Amino acid sequence: MLPVFNEEIVLARTYEELRATLEGLDADWRLLFVNDGSRDGTVGVLEQLYQNDERVGYLLLSRNFGHQAALSAGLDHADTDIVVSMDADLQHPPALLQSMLAAWRAGYDVVHARKLATVDLPKARSIATSLAYKAISRVAQVEIIEQASDYRLIDRQVLDALRTLPELGRLYRGLTPWVGFRQCIVPYVAAQRAGGTSQYGLKQLGGLFARALFDFSDVPLHVGLVLGGFAMVFSVLYLSFIMLWMLLGESRPPGWASSVSVTLVLNSVILAFLGIIGVYVARLYNEVRRRPTYLLSRVRTHEPKT
Repeated sequence: MLPVFNEEIVLARTYEELRATLEGLDADWRLLFVNDGSRDGTVGVLEQLYQNDERVGYLLLSRNFGHQAALSAGLDHADTDIVVSMDADLQHPPALLQSMLAAWRAGYDVVHARKLATVDLPKARSIATSLAYKAISRVAQVEIIEQASDYRLIDRQVLDALRTLPELGRLYRGLTPWVGFRQCIVPYVAAQRAGGTSQYGLKQLGGLFARALFDFSDVPLHVGLVLGGFAMVFSVLYLSFIMLWMLLGESRPPGWASSVSVTLVLNSVILAFLGIIGVYVARLYNEVRRRPTYLLSRVRTHEPKT
Protein backbone atom coordinates (compact mmCIF):
# COMPACT_ATOMS: atom_id res chain seq x y z
CA MET A 1 0.00 0.00 0.00
CA LEU A 2 1.60 3.20 -1.21
CA PRO A 3 0.43 6.77 -0.48
CA VAL A 4 1.39 9.01 -3.39
CA PHE A 5 1.49 12.78 -3.85
CA ASN A 6 2.80 14.28 -7.11
CA GLU A 7 4.77 11.11 -7.98
CA GLU A 8 4.04 11.02 -11.73
CA ILE A 9 7.74 10.85 -12.61
CA VAL A 10 8.55 7.79 -10.48
CA LEU A 11 5.35 5.71 -10.48
CA ALA A 12 6.06 3.57 -13.53
CA ARG A 13 9.55 2.70 -12.30
CA THR A 14 8.24 2.02 -8.79
CA TYR A 15 5.62 -0.34 -10.17
CA GLU A 16 8.15 -2.24 -12.28
CA GLU A 17 10.59 -2.69 -9.41
CA LEU A 18 7.84 -3.74 -7.03
CA ARG A 19 6.38 -6.19 -9.52
CA ALA A 20 9.79 -7.76 -10.16
CA THR A 21 10.37 -8.15 -6.41
CA LEU A 22 6.89 -9.41 -5.54
CA GLU A 23 6.82 -11.98 -8.31
CA GLY A 24 9.94 -13.51 -6.77
CA LEU A 25 8.15 -14.06 -3.45
CA ASP A 26 6.15 -17.12 -2.60
CA ALA A 27 2.94 -15.14 -1.96
CA ASP A 28 -0.08 -13.72 -3.69
CA TRP A 29 0.04 -9.95 -3.78
CA ARG A 30 -1.76 -6.78 -4.81
CA LEU A 31 -0.75 -3.14 -5.02
CA LEU A 32 -2.97 -0.40 -3.65
CA PHE A 33 -1.98 3.20 -4.35
CA VAL A 34 -3.59 6.06 -2.42
CA ASN A 35 -3.50 9.35 -4.30
CA ASP A 36 -3.39 12.17 -1.76
CA GLY A 37 -4.67 15.01 -3.96
CA SER A 38 -1.82 15.02 -6.49
CA ARG A 39 -1.74 18.01 -8.85
CA ASP A 40 0.41 16.47 -11.58
CA GLY A 41 -0.31 13.52 -13.86
CA THR A 42 -0.25 10.91 -11.10
CA VAL A 43 -3.89 9.92 -11.59
CA GLY A 44 -3.35 9.20 -15.28
CA VAL A 45 -0.41 6.92 -14.51
CA LEU A 46 -2.43 5.12 -11.83
CA GLU A 47 -5.31 4.55 -14.22
CA GLN A 48 -2.95 3.12 -16.82
CA LEU A 49 -1.44 0.73 -14.26
CA TYR A 50 -4.94 -0.25 -13.15
CA GLN A 51 -5.98 -1.04 -16.73
CA ASN A 52 -2.84 -3.05 -17.47
CA ASP A 53 -2.58 -5.13 -14.29
CA GLU A 54 -5.54 -6.60 -12.40
CA ARG A 55 -3.40 -6.77 -9.25
CA VAL A 56 -3.22 -2.96 -9.12
CA GLY A 57 -5.86 -0.71 -7.58
CA TYR A 58 -5.97 2.86 -6.38
CA LEU A 59 -7.93 5.27 -4.20
CA LEU A 60 -8.39 8.96 -4.92
CA LEU A 61 -8.77 11.26 -1.94
CA SER A 62 -10.97 14.27 -2.62
CA ARG A 63 -8.08 16.61 -1.76
CA ASN A 64 -4.71 16.57 -0.05
CA PHE A 65 -5.38 15.33 3.49
CA GLY A 66 -1.79 14.49 4.38
CA HIS A 67 0.39 11.41 4.51
CA GLN A 68 -1.10 9.89 7.67
CA ALA A 69 -4.65 10.31 6.35
CA ALA A 70 -3.63 8.57 3.12
CA LEU A 71 -2.21 5.72 5.20
CA SER A 72 -5.53 5.50 7.05
CA ALA A 73 -7.43 5.29 3.77
CA GLY A 74 -5.19 2.49 2.52
CA LEU A 75 -5.43 0.51 5.74
CA ASP A 76 -9.21 0.93 5.85
CA HIS A 77 -9.52 -0.59 2.37
CA ALA A 78 -6.99 -3.40 2.81
CA ASP A 79 -8.46 -6.90 2.93
CA THR A 80 -5.37 -9.11 2.85
CA ASP A 81 -3.59 -11.27 5.43
CA ILE A 82 -0.76 -8.76 5.74
CA VAL A 83 -0.29 -5.16 4.64
CA VAL A 84 2.98 -3.43 3.86
CA SER A 85 2.97 0.36 3.75
CA MET A 86 5.80 2.12 1.95
CA ASP A 87 6.66 5.28 0.05
CA ALA A 88 6.48 5.39 -3.73
CA ASP A 89 9.81 7.16 -4.35
CA LEU A 90 11.90 3.96 -3.97
CA GLN A 91 13.75 5.27 -0.92
CA HIS A 92 12.05 2.33 0.76
CA PRO A 93 13.85 -0.52 -1.07
CA PRO A 94 11.48 -3.18 -2.44
CA ALA A 95 14.21 -5.80 -1.95
CA LEU A 96 13.62 -5.53 1.81
CA LEU A 97 10.17 -7.09 1.40
CA GLN A 98 11.68 -10.56 1.36
CA SER A 99 13.26 -10.06 4.80
CA MET A 100 10.05 -8.54 6.16
CA LEU A 101 7.99 -11.44 4.89
CA ALA A 102 10.46 -13.91 6.39
CA ALA A 103 10.12 -12.18 9.78
CA TRP A 104 6.33 -12.41 9.57
CA ARG A 105 6.52 -16.11 8.73
CA ALA A 106 8.81 -16.52 11.75
CA GLY A 107 5.94 -15.36 13.96
CA TYR A 108 6.17 -11.56 14.16
CA ASP A 109 2.98 -9.55 13.76
CA VAL A 110 4.64 -6.21 12.99
CA VAL A 111 7.90 -5.71 11.13
CA HIS A 112 9.34 -2.19 11.21
CA ALA A 113 11.88 -1.14 8.61
CA ARG A 114 14.44 0.99 10.45
CA LYS A 115 16.56 3.40 8.45
CA LEU A 116 20.26 3.19 9.26
CA ALA A 117 21.25 5.98 6.87
CA THR A 118 20.11 7.84 3.78
CA VAL A 119 22.26 8.26 0.71
CA ASP A 120 23.31 11.93 0.26
CA LEU A 121 21.25 13.16 3.23
CA PRO A 122 22.92 16.27 4.73
CA LYS A 123 24.70 15.36 7.96
CA ALA A 124 23.14 18.27 9.85
CA ARG A 125 19.63 17.05 9.04
CA SER A 126 20.56 13.48 9.95
CA ILE A 127 21.85 14.59 13.36
CA ALA A 128 18.81 16.82 13.96
CA THR A 129 16.44 14.00 13.08
CA SER A 130 18.24 11.56 15.36
CA LEU A 131 18.17 14.01 18.28
CA ALA A 132 14.47 14.70 17.72
CA TYR A 133 13.68 10.97 17.78
CA LYS A 134 15.66 10.52 21.00
CA ALA A 135 13.88 13.47 22.64
CA ILE A 136 10.42 12.25 21.65
CA SER A 137 11.21 8.70 22.79
CA ARG A 138 12.22 10.01 26.23
CA VAL A 139 8.94 11.83 26.86
CA ALA A 140 6.41 9.77 24.89
CA GLN A 141 4.19 7.26 26.66
CA VAL A 142 4.91 4.71 23.96
CA GLU A 143 8.13 3.57 22.33
CA ILE A 144 8.59 5.42 19.03
CA ILE A 145 11.30 3.54 17.19
CA GLU A 146 14.18 5.78 16.21
CA GLN A 147 14.54 6.27 12.45
CA ALA A 148 11.55 4.02 11.75
CA SER A 149 9.54 5.50 8.90
CA ASP A 150 6.15 4.31 7.65
CA TYR A 151 7.75 1.36 5.89
CA ARG A 152 6.31 -1.52 7.87
CA LEU A 153 4.51 -4.84 7.61
CA ILE A 154 1.47 -5.49 9.78
CA ASP A 155 -0.51 -8.67 10.30
CA ARG A 156 -4.27 -8.87 9.87
CA GLN A 157 -4.92 -8.89 13.63
CA VAL A 158 -2.80 -5.75 14.04
CA LEU A 159 -4.72 -4.11 11.21
CA ASP A 160 -8.00 -4.96 12.93
CA ALA A 161 -6.66 -3.56 16.22
CA LEU A 162 -5.65 -0.29 14.55
CA ARG A 163 -9.10 0.03 13.02
CA THR A 164 -10.70 -0.12 16.47
CA LEU A 165 -8.85 2.98 17.69
CA PRO A 166 -11.31 5.88 17.94
CA GLU A 167 -9.03 8.87 17.36
CA LEU A 168 -9.22 10.70 14.06
CA GLY A 169 -5.79 12.31 14.12
CA ARG A 170 -3.45 9.36 13.68
CA LEU A 171 0.30 9.00 13.75
CA TYR A 172 1.07 5.39 12.86
CA ARG A 173 4.70 5.60 13.96
CA GLY A 174 3.34 5.80 17.50
CA LEU A 175 0.06 3.90 17.20
CA THR A 176 1.61 0.76 15.72
CA PRO A 177 4.01 0.21 18.64
CA TRP A 178 1.18 1.14 21.04
CA VAL A 179 -1.12 -1.71 20.00
CA GLY A 180 1.52 -4.24 20.99
CA PHE A 181 1.72 -7.79 19.58
CA ARG A 182 5.06 -9.30 18.52
CA GLN A 183 7.16 -6.66 16.80
CA CYS A 184 10.64 -6.64 15.34
CA ILE A 185 12.94 -4.38 13.34
CA VAL A 186 14.63 -4.92 9.97
CA PRO A 187 17.37 -2.37 9.14
CA TYR A 188 17.97 -0.82 5.74
CA VAL A 189 19.81 2.02 4.01
CA ALA A 190 17.50 4.47 2.25
CA ALA A 191 18.40 5.08 -1.37
CA GLN A 192 18.13 8.31 -3.32
CA ARG A 193 14.72 9.29 -4.63
CA ALA A 194 14.03 7.74 -8.01
CA GLY A 195 12.89 11.16 -9.27
CA GLY A 196 11.05 14.33 -8.35
CA THR A 197 11.49 16.21 -5.10
CA SER A 198 10.88 15.13 -1.53
CA GLN A 199 7.51 16.09 -0.06
CA TYR A 200 8.97 15.86 3.46
CA GLY A 201 10.96 19.01 4.19
CA LEU A 202 12.06 20.40 7.53
CA LYS A 203 8.64 21.99 8.07
CA GLN A 204 6.83 18.67 7.60
CA LEU A 205 9.40 16.87 9.74
CA GLY A 206 9.00 19.41 12.53
CA GLY A 207 5.23 19.08 12.35
CA LEU A 208 5.55 15.31 12.57
CA PHE A 209 7.62 15.47 15.75
CA ALA A 210 5.31 18.08 17.28
CA ARG A 211 2.39 15.79 16.53
CA ALA A 212 4.17 12.88 18.17
CA LEU A 213 4.85 15.00 21.25
CA PHE A 214 1.25 16.12 21.71
CA ASP A 215 -0.34 12.80 20.66
CA PHE A 216 1.70 10.54 22.92
CA SER A 217 2.86 12.67 25.83
CA ASP A 218 1.47 14.95 28.52
CA VAL A 219 4.97 16.05 29.56
CA PRO A 220 4.45 19.66 28.30
CA LEU A 221 1.61 20.04 30.81
CA HIS A 222 3.68 18.58 33.63
CA VAL A 223 6.57 20.90 32.78
CA GLY A 224 4.20 23.83 33.21
CA LEU A 225 3.19 22.49 36.64
CA VAL A 226 6.83 22.14 37.72
CA LEU A 227 7.79 25.61 36.50
CA GLY A 228 4.72 27.02 38.22
CA GLY A 229 5.89 25.45 41.49
CA PHE A 230 9.35 26.94 41.12
CA ALA A 231 7.83 30.33 40.32
CA MET A 232 5.66 30.15 43.45
CA VAL A 233 8.65 29.30 45.66
CA PHE A 234 10.68 32.10 44.12
CA SER A 235 7.81 34.57 44.63
CA VAL A 236 7.47 33.65 48.32
CA LEU A 237 11.21 34.05 48.85
CA TYR A 238 11.29 37.38 47.05
CA LEU A 239 8.26 38.66 48.99
CA SER A 240 9.94 37.61 52.25
CA PHE A 241 13.03 39.56 51.24
CA ILE A 242 10.98 42.71 50.57
CA MET A 243 9.13 42.43 53.87
CA LEU A 244 12.41 41.95 55.76
CA TRP A 245 13.89 44.98 54.00
CA MET A 246 10.94 47.16 55.04
CA LEU A 247 11.04 45.87 58.64
CA LEU A 248 14.65 46.98 58.85
CA GLY A 249 13.46 50.54 58.20
CA GLU A 250 14.39 50.93 54.58
CA SER A 251 11.76 52.86 52.64
CA ARG A 252 12.43 51.49 49.17
CA PRO A 253 13.54 47.93 48.40
CA PRO A 254 16.36 47.72 45.85
CA GLY A 255 16.25 46.02 42.49
CA TRP A 256 13.17 47.40 40.81
CA ALA A 257 14.66 46.77 37.37
CA SER A 258 15.29 43.14 38.27
CA SER A 259 11.75 42.87 39.64
CA VAL A 260 10.30 44.09 36.35
CA SER A 261 12.54 41.67 34.42
CA VAL A 262 11.42 38.75 36.57
CA THR A 263 7.78 39.73 36.05
CA LEU A 264 8.24 39.86 32.27
CA VAL A 265 9.93 36.45 32.25
CA LEU A 266 7.20 34.88 34.36
CA ASN A 267 4.48 36.40 32.18
CA SER A 268 6.24 35.04 29.08
CA VAL A 269 6.31 31.56 30.63
CA ILE A 270 2.61 31.84 31.47
CA LEU A 271 1.75 32.84 27.90
CA ALA A 272 3.87 30.01 26.52
CA PHE A 273 2.06 27.41 28.59
CA LEU A 274 -1.30 28.93 27.74
CA GLY A 275 -0.27 28.25 24.14
CA ILE A 276 0.58 24.62 25.02
CA ILE A 277 -2.81 24.20 26.68
CA GLY A 278 -4.36 25.75 23.58
CA VAL A 279 -2.72 23.09 21.39
CA TYR A 280 -4.19 20.30 23.52
CA VAL A 281 -7.61 21.98 23.51
CA ALA A 282 -7.47 22.40 19.72
CA ARG A 283 -6.65 18.71 19.29
CA LEU A 284 -9.52 17.82 21.60
CA TYR A 285 -11.82 20.10 19.61
CA ASN A 286 -10.85 18.41 16.35
CA GLU A 287 -11.59 15.00 17.85
CA VAL A 288 -14.97 16.11 19.22
CA ARG A 289 -16.08 17.43 15.82
CA ARG A 290 -15.65 13.90 14.44
CA ARG A 291 -14.95 15.05 10.91
CA PRO A 292 -13.65 12.15 8.80
CA THR A 293 -9.89 11.73 8.46
CA TYR A 294 -10.24 11.64 4.68
CA LEU A 295 -12.85 11.67 1.90
CA LEU A 296 -12.73 9.54 -1.25
CA SER A 297 -13.64 10.73 -4.70
CA ARG A 298 -12.92 7.45 -6.52
CA VAL A 299 -12.18 3.80 -5.73
CA ARG A 300 -10.64 1.68 -8.47
CA THR A 301 -9.96 -1.87 -7.36
CA HIS A 302 -10.31 -5.24 -9.04
CA GLU A 303 -12.29 -7.98 -7.38
CA PRO A 304 -9.83 -10.58 -6.04
CA LYS A 305 -9.90 -13.93 -7.74
CA THR A 306 -11.33 -16.82 -5.73
